[in-house]
Amino acid sequence: MTGERYPDLVSALSKEVKATESDYFNLDEIQLVRRYDKLHELESRPLDDEQRQLVDFIIRALLSRIEYKISPSFRHQLEEEAQQTNFQEDPTWAK
Repeated sequence: MTGERYPDLVSALSKEVKATESDYFNLDEIQLVRRYDKLHELESRPLDDEQRQLVDFIIRALLSRIEYKISPSFRHQLEEEAQQTNFQEDPTWAK
C-alpha cells in the first residue's frame, strides 16, 4: 500500500526530509515559505499513511525553521499587517 496513490511522491518527500537536515538552514524566509506553500497544497490531497506522515514531518520542520528565521520585529510587522488586512475585509454576512 505504501506510496500507492502517488508513487513518485514518496521519493520526492524522502528527498525533502533529507533537506530538512541541512538545506533548510541555508534558505531565507521567502524560500522557506515557498516550500511550505507547496507542501501545504499536498495536505488537501488524498495521501496514504506514509505520505501523510512525511508531509506532516516536513511541514513541522519548515514551520520551525521559519519561526527561527523570522526576527521578532519582522514578526510584529507581519502581525500588524495581518490585523489591518482582517479589519479591511467585510464580513461574509454583511455582503
